[in-house]
Amino acid sequence: MVAAIVAATLPVAAQTVSTIPVGADPIAVAVNSATDNIYVVNELGNSVSVLAGATNGVTTVPTGAGPDAVAVNAASNMIYIANGDDNTVTVIDGVSNSTSTVNVGRYPVAIAVNAVTNKIYVANYASGTVTVIDGATNNSSNITAGYYPCALAVNSTANTVYVANCGNDTVTIIDGTTNTTTTAGVGHDPHAVAVNAATNKAYVVDSISNDVAVIDGATQSVTIVAVGAAPDAVAADAVHNQIYVTDAGQGATTVIDGATLTTSTVIVGGSPAAVDVNPTTNQAYVANGAYEGAAIIIDGATHATTPLTVGHFPMAVAVNSVTNTIYVVNSGSNSVSVISWTAPPPPPPPAGTPQFVPATPCRVVDTRLAKGPFGGPAIAGGASRSFAIPAGACNIPGTVIAYSLNVTVVPPSGGTLGYLTIWPTDQQQPVVSTLNSLDGRVKANAALIPAGTNGAVSVFASNTTDVVLDIDGYFQTPSSQTLQFYPLSPCRVLDTRNASGDLGGPALVGQQERDFPVLSSACQIPSNAQAYSMNFTVVPVGGTPLGYLTVWPVGQSQPLVSTLNNPTATIVANAAIVPAGAGGAIAVYADQNTQLIADISGYFAAPGSGGLGLYPVTPCRVLDTRQASGGFSGELEPPVDVSGSSCAIPSSVQAYVFNVTVVPAGALGYLTLWPDGDDQPLASTLNAVDGAVTSNMAIVGNQNGKTNAYASGTTQLVVDISSYFAP
Repeated sequence: MVAAIVAATLPVAAQTVSTIPVGADPIAVAVNSATDNIYVVNELGNSVSVLAGATNGVTTVPTGAGPDAVAVNAASNMIYIANGDDNTVTVIDGVSNSTSTVNVGRYPVAIAVNAVTNKIYVANYASGTVTVIDGATNNSSNITAGYYPCALAVNSTANTVYVANCGNDTVTIIDGTTNTTTTAGVGHDPHAVAVNAATNKAYVVDSISNDVAVIDGATQSVTIVAVGAAPDAVAADAVHNQIYVTDAGQGATTVIDGATLTTSTVIVGGSPAAVDVNPTTNQAYVANGAYEGAAIIIDGATHATTPLTVGHFPMAVAVNSVTNTIYVVNSGSNSVSVISWTAPPPPPPPAGTPQFVPATPCRVVDTRLAKGPFGGPAIAGGASRSFAIPAGACNIPGTVIAYSLNVTVVPPSGGTLGYLTIWPTDQQQPVVSTLNSLDGRVKANAALIPAGTNGAVSVFASNTTDVVLDIDGYFQTPSSQTLQFYPLSPCRVLDTRNASGDLGGPALVGQQERDFPVLSSACQIPSNAQAYSMNFTVVPVGGTPLGYLTVWPVGQSQPLVSTLNNPTATIVANAAIVPAGAGGAIAVYADQNTQLIADISGYFAAPGSGGLGLYPVTPCRVLDTRQASGGFSGELEPPVDVSGSSCAIPSSVQAYVFNVTVVPAGALGYLTLWPDGDDQPLASTLNAVDGAVTSNMAIVGNQNGKTNAYASGTTQLVVDISSYFAP
């Protein structure tokens, strides 16, 4: 059995360093990995340079006077800039780049975000306070800290804030729930702090005493660890439990083992001024601060180093762990060095276009269960975990090329999930998302995912969450048991809101199975169909939440899987491939009363004329209206141009496999996708009547390389492609 692993090593790839001009005296940088935008603070330019990660294009956004620190809330897509010279914080809307201003204390020098509570914390150096900003309203309040608070860090899991007070050798510890404070004594001149939320430890750099104070978040006890001369910056890798401290006085970085507190010294040269980590690759990146600048890559496993030439006076560094791109701010040359890798293409699939094999729906992963390769613990925020599906309990063969999965997230109580991404293990994590749960609700989304090394798939979560993976089929090389895909124009199969009938009312009765004779619908589904590509939508009855809905083939026992969840009693949709049961019928079970709608976009049957196979591709973003045309209502103009995108999808494609995400401006009754050239169908792809960021898989036929979209309300639209069907 292959054990679950925390992080995967990226394949060998070509490395590039490019230089992007920004504003005057850039001194700080932060990354929003959800949007792939990078924010560079220009202190003398009184501005922020916004880099689009996909293109390296730059937009300049004015700030207050003397901006000196930046923090990003990826969950809300808001960016916060501390302006040291006019005692304000500039709030940037990540969608529009519009700004607002919040007054804070005197000389704000550091800022941090708790994305779970949507609170922003600002250290006001000259007034001895921390300003707490409510991210929803921009209302603020002040908390008394020690003398000259100069750095802070947030433990979002424990809802605790650590404030380093440079003037009196203490750390103020703020309870984020009550805003009450306690004080811990540390070494001389504490001026940098980092948190490992997984171990509930904080690490405070004491520059004069040449040590790091380790604060236990549970007991607030302090342990002192000696490091090198004039330590300057600190970063914690929560996945590998390693802490990196730059020792500016001796051109080195001290690596602390978080479990044993033993140390290793890594020579990096120059005057190292900043450090950041990528838990996915198990690497740290050091900006060495010398005039003829260099960035040093430290291998977390071996502590071997790789130097890279960057601009003059590199003073700050940030990592986008999703794209594995490093951004080094060069204060002396008013530029940012972008370090990236071009991953090698994935290996070609075995000979023969992959075809579908229905499987009895089965639960393969549930991190809520006891610790194990397919159980706990939960996936830590900012980290990834891999699962070798064939080694699980669902009897999936090791020859699988791709899986049909249902992915469900269960964030901790009161938590949030900016985004989750699933992809083939040992490929580079793509710049796409599978689903979002910004309000922390239980949420599901279907996905067709290629198998990686040993048949494994990797899952990344921006915030700590439990994950459940159910499987309903897989794709492998053609054989006597495999099926081809036959696309259909989207068509409504059943709607229990209609008059009573086999495919109509009444509503589902909670905790009772109901069978639907799919072949008797008006959707022209042939009797030889052995599985269906469907979209299921639930509409609550009487405002009652729905714990879960399960769909399976008639004639089989109800499996321990779920198709969707509706804990907030809104309208929720999720796609699924459902094997056909006796007489072609499907069975449905809901744990509470609910209305149910099912639309079909295709079916799987024995190979024949018009049959298609699956072609997995590296997940790729086809459209993001946040970066282009902006929000829309009604029919999208122009349509989604798949063939004209940068995703290199061939013209022979006859159906696309999309992951579709909406970011509504308010209530969105429904979004519908359909092939350009057809009339708009009576079908829906997803619903977001509560205005939440919502995703769903969609298999959409193709005629001319374009896909139409209709939104009943105003929304942004993000379309990612993960595979396609072709002859």
